[in-house]
Amino acid sequence: MAKTTKIEWTDFTVNFWEGCQKVGPGCDHCYAEARDIRFTGGSHWGPGAPRRKVKGGVAKLRKINRDAEKFRAENGHWPRVFCSSLSDVFDNAVDPTWRREAFAEIDNAPNTRVQMLTKRVGNVFQMVPPRWIEKGWPQHVGLMITVVNQEEADRDVPKLLDLKGKLGIPWLGLSIEPLLGPVKISPYMATGWDGDIRNAKPAPRLDWIIVGGESGPNARPMHPDWARSLRDQCVAAGVAYFMKQWGEWTPGYADHGNDLEYGLICDAQQYEWPEGYASFRVGKKAAGRLLDGREWNEVPE
Repeated sequence: MAKTTKIEWTDFTVNFWEGCQKVGPGCDHCYAEARDIRFTGGSHWGPGAPRRKVKGGVAKLRKINRDAEKFRAENGHWPRVFCSSLSDVFDNAVDPTWRREAFAEIDNAPNTRVQMLTKRVGNVFQMVPPRWIEKGWPQHVGLMITVVNQEEADRDVPKLLDLKGKLGIPWLGLSIEPLLGPVKISPYMATGWDGDIRNAKPAPRLDWIIVGGESGPNARPMHPDWARSLRDQCVAAGVAYFMKQWGEWTPGYADHGNDLEYGLICDAQQYEWPEGYASFRVGKKAAGRLLDGREWNEVPE
């Protein structure tokens, strides 16, 4: 069973429903909303909009789990499954029975490696099944949150780390896409103890950082130093770093190290950074995902 998604850091996407509501600056140019507008006129997006049940979501996850042994033999790892790429599992507007069904199916897919991503970390504890709290978080399920700037990181990452400590979540991640400014996360990746001599265990820390620039017609450029800084913080802390994409804008040939033709950059729209640096709008495919001449594809163990 081959991977069926173009999202670089996962093998499959599974959606139990579609639809959401914008909650921050990273949502301004949401690809999932644009898709919903294209196919339904945007009827599943925004306050009060009904979410759309995806009838094939359950069957898809079951099939991935059934075929997991074969996938692992062919690819060297258990299938990674992003839940949910067109919605948010912890969305307040979702029918609770849909969420209970989703969690039950995730429970019953232990041969997958579920990547659960949310922008609503404050809802996690009260929305996960009681068994995940009382009997332990499923060890095939990791939890990620989206942050796009320093303000969101400082607001939400401590909540995420607190959940790891309380629930025994096997790994935590940040999807920093679109990256809209410099972000310092090294304090959240530091090793150490939790400060209580009675608890001889390391303090919870982040395990995975995904970084990406924005794509789409209204994409905002990402400064290369923002991506480099996050890479350097991860390398110093021994945390997995994944450079997903530059998005629509490349920082240029000389420092980017991408195989872009000189003429492609010369003819492109240019964005001038305050310090005189420039980014060039060449499109997602041409911009690629090399950072200083190499791909960064690290994932947590």
